[in-house]
Amino acid sequence: MPAGRAFRLYDRQRDRVVLSVPIETGDKLRLEIEHSFEHIPWYEYYTVREDGQFNLDAIAVAGYGAGIPAEMDVPTRVEDGLVWMEDINSVFPYFSWITSAKYMKGLTLNGEEIFDFRSLPDASRIRGEIITVRGYCHVRA
Repeated sequence: MPAGRAFRLYDRQRDRVVLSVPIETGDKLRLEIEHSFEHIPWYEYYTVREDGQFNLDAIAVAGYGAGIPAEMDVPTRVEDGLVWMEDINSVFPYFSWITSAKYMKGLTLNGEEIFDFRSLPDASRIRGEIITVRGYCHVRA
């Protein structure tokens, strides 16, 4: 991978990188999960900040129920069967997830799916972070 920044998913349990893709300021990530009790779709939308952290822009969920933030003081609207909570602006330096082979679905980068969490063993301990890639040098013989 050339020098720059990369978004990396790291399996802390198995001590291995499961995904590494180039990423830039302004890139958009979308996490898709299914609510484990309500069994409804839940989407989280993030923007990569200049400082390499993640800004939670919005959540879209197909209703309200256990664990779903219902009283956030943010603009809220209903569209296509989803409740959208926008302008959240919560910042995360990294993600720490314990995955679910059933309820954690996909991760997209700028509209393109880059990872399917169902490909991991259930209850994998995953860390998502932006790292600096120093690049590699080519040596000619």
